[in-house]
Amino acid sequence: MISLREIDPADLALFDEWYDAFRAGAVAGRSAALVIGREALGYSMRNPSPVKARIAVGAFENDRVLGAMLFEYRLTDNLDTVEVEIDVPPEHRRRGIGTALWQWAATRTAQLGRTIVQTELGVPAEPWPGAIFAERLGFVTEHVEEQLVVPLPFDEVRLEELRESAGRLDGYRLTSWAGVCPPEHLQAYADLHTAMDQDVPTGGMTREVVPWTLEKLEANEVRLNRNYLALVTMAHTVAGQPAGYTLMYLPRADAEHAQQDDTLVLREHRGHNLGTHLKLANLDQLAHHRTTQRFLHTWTALTNAPMRKVNTHFGFHPVEQHRELELRLPSLRPAARGVILDPDDRILLVRFEFPDGPLWATPGGGLEPGETVVEGLRRELIEEVGLEGFPDPPHLWHQEVVAEGHATGYDGVLNDYFLIRTTAFDPAGTLSPDELRAENVHALRWWTRTELEADPGRFAPRNLPALLRHLLESGPPNTPTQLTL
Repeated sequence: MISLREIDPADLALFDEWYDAFRAGAVAGRSAALVIGREALGYSMRNPSPVKARIAVGAFENDRVLGAMLFEYRLTDNLDTVEVEIDVPPEHRRRGIGTALWQWAATRTAQLGRTIVQTELGVPAEPWPGAIFAERLGFVTEHVEEQLVVPLPFDEVRLEELRESAGRLDGYRLTSWAGVCPPEHLQAYADLHTAMDQDVPTGGMTREVVPWTLEKLEANEVRLNRNYLALVTMAHTVAGQPAGYTLMYLPRADAEHAQQDDTLVLREHRGHNLGTHLKLANLDQLAHHRTTQRFLHTWTALTNAPMRKVNTHFGFHPVEQHRELELRLPSLRPAARGVILDPDDRILLVRFEFPDGPLWATPGGGLEPGETVVEGLRRELIEEVGLEGFPDPPHLWHQEVVAEGHATGYDGVLNDYFLIRTTAFDPAGTLSPDELRAENVHALRWWTRTELEADPGRFAPRNLPALLRHLLESGPPNTPTQLTL
């Protein structure tokens, strides 16, 4: 059976196992995959940023990691979105592992009160497994870039030709540095970062652009410098006004790859070959600081014709598409529920009273902020039926119901069901009868399978008798079953 749990990045052996699965799934079938390094990702998770949360989730079988997910969300801006990357090595695919990781992500997204999930894909060819999986979940491609590569060291003949064709740089001066930004350039560099965020094509992706303050920039520079050497060239007018910049990263723990990141020329300064001069100056820095890196990567939007032309002149060639995708979810109330069975296979249910009649459902309820699903399940079952002390239960079913009336203030509910085997007991939770009725719980009862199948009343899930029959005859599923009713 596949189980999911969060990875403690401080557990170095477990984090390494998780990262191996993460990387193996990400690079499979791709000749030019660029994946965040083990050291850089581990450092960022062991030293959390005040502006972004990162959670590593592993899919386990017999304590072995078979699949990995990186779940991220902003803490101070873009508060409607989360970012998800799911990677399963090829030898473990088609077993429902990716779907189980996605179910975890959907539940946590609902718990955070967010409704927009974003992801990125490297697609070297069609059809591509990751693209098919994302499309099946409902993701829509909102923005496409080319990922391009040029071999290193850079061709000196081409560089000389580019210098000659670029001509003189009149009216501007260039300043280059390696590492953190010098204090005298911080304000200009922050302003250029803000302009870059406002100017860069993003297609239909949902993005809140937040200005770069000096404090934000300085903190970002310090964190980045731990794992990357930044190579920056900035252009100023002769009067000292910032006109543009270009930025490369040399990952300190990656012996193969360098990254050409931002290049920006402010609109009022375009048409002077300034972008070419910026890149040439930064390539001089690269030649000085490069050690063993064999490839320089960059990304350019398909809609950015001028920059694509510049990249072609510099010898970059496309290797795959980089796609940004987005999925909008309804606002669902996340809940954890227990399928509680005694030694005689009786199931414990609670009765809700509604204007159109009673409904029998499994015990449980909504998650509170900060709880994991299992933590919420334990709390709910103590309060509702008095059951505690059980081991982590198998995850049986995942159900998303979009309909009015299921939860005030939400578009519906998201239920995760777990199997709990226990001795028979008289259900009596910590909530009083009046408190239970305030939550619309009016009775607790053990049901035999025969009673359940013979009763004409309503159950939740709607097909609970058939689900219980299948569970008792076939056992728990290896990964949670997606319920539609």
